Amino acid sequence: MHNQDEIRLQQELSQGSEKAFEEVFQVYFKVLTVFSKKFVQDLSIAEDLVQEVLLKLYENRRSIQFHTSLKAFLFQSVRNKSIDYLRSLKSKSDHHDQIKLLTVTESTDWSDTMEQTELEERISEAISALPDQCQVIFKMSRFDGKRNQEIAEELDISKRTVETQVSNALKRLRKDVLPYVNLLVIILSRLFY
Repeated sequence: MHNQDEIRLQQELSQGSEKAFEEVFQVYFKVLTVFSKKFVQDLSIAEDLVQEVLLKLYENRRSIQFHTSLKAFLFQSVRNKSIDYLRSLKSKSDHHDQIKLLTVTESTDWSDTMEQTELEERISEAISALPDQCQVIFKMSRFDGKRNQEIAEELDISKRTVETQVSNALKRLRKDVLPYVNLLVIILSRLFY
């Protein structure tokens, strides 16, 4: 989302616009859920926490003060909500290690995690947009760690077809995630190399 769109949404939210809130929900719900899941390790809980943050935004939309961008505000709110949730589990011994890890991550720059989450979401969408056979071959190659010959035998296609499909997938993914090249090196090294 462009900076001007964020400013417009912030202004419309402060004027009580339900349409602006719906747009915020559509743009940010999924990526915020992925971000929260990194903390709480449970998709259902992450969805609930994000819904709570967005509900609070809606309830306070006329009086809310944005000291940063809308995006940064939402990610910070979800991060805090996720941390609060984990802290509430502190007394349970099976979550003790998670909370120790959280204490360490609290001192790190969470904006890197936010950017990583957005990039992972972008990559997931790009992979989902690949043609069916290309997607299957790419996942077998990069996620399952299968060699081209193994894939060819399993799918009853030529090894050259596998190589071409993997190459096409990589070209498409590089094009689709080009705006995030700096983060690409960090996160995708395990997928592409």
